[in-house]
Amino acid sequence: MVDEPDNVIAVTLGKKLARERKLKHLSQQQLAEDICSQSMISSIEKGIYIPNAVLLSRICTKLNLSMDHTMLSNYPEIAGLDQFNVTIKKLCNQHDYAGMLSYLNTDNLVDQLFKNEDLQTYYYYGVATEQQLNDTQNSLRYLRLAYNYTFTPQKKIMTPNEILILAGIAYLETKFSQHKTDLTNGFSDFNFALAHVENDQMTKYDENSNILYYQFGLRLLEAKQYAAAVTIITKGIDWTTAHASYYMLADLFLLLAKTHAALNEPVAAESALNKSQTIADIFKIETYKL
Repeated sequence: MVDEPDNVIAVTLGKKLARERKLKHLSQQQLAEDICSQSMISSIEKGIYIPNAVLLSRICTKLNLSMDHTMLSNYPEIAGLDQFNVTIKKLCNQHDYAGMLSYLNTDNLVDQLFKNEDLQTYYYYGVATEQQLNDTQNSLRYLRLAYNYTFTPQKKIMTPNEILILAGIAYLETKFSQHKTDLTNGFSDFNFALAHVENDQMTKYDENSNILYYQFGLRLLEAKQYAAAVTIITKGIDWTTAHASYYMLADLFLLLAKTHAALNEPVAAESALNKSQTIADIFKIETYKL
């Protein structure tokens, strides 16, 4: 991992913009037209130069690239149910968990689902019960039900949704349970999911997998396992930047700052905090409150 905050941000931003430009089938010259020089775009993509807010905004507008902070980088969807996908995303972004619960309980909604993957997605959103009602056990029941729709012990490769769901299970197991067995199982689930991510045992990369590192690191911090937390969070930062992503990056640096502060390492804490704030400013996002 690069130590200097500007270098981390510049390289991550450059890779992200280059990837989005190529997905839009634009040359650097085409992207630069009416915005800046082609050489400027080249410098940005190489991580040599960080654009100011005005320039970045114009580039992102041309790429149709949103810089908003959302609960998820992308939302699990159900094929053929466009209204479900639109409604769930809207309610999630509004943090309207009561509305989510009400919508999920709509008559005949679940009766429209036939594939295991679709039922998995439906029950995954049942975690809204925890946010709205602080009903941890019911949320765990929904998540485990969702997970078991597609996963078996014989399965070697996990989908991004399975990783996301297992991370949610592990988080709830370790955060709210008073039983040692549940805590052990929770951290075991975290490590199981992490092993699949790091050993390339996922069907594809998905930015939502960045959440795994954040949730794992947060629980280690809250459990006062500070050295382990630094290791996991740093891995998460490296993983995120290696995939030209900035999703959860500011949050990971903030979490790292909190962990270094708990270790009474003020210099490292300040460095991580500066990185978090700089990334948040550039991408116009808000970090999660710790």
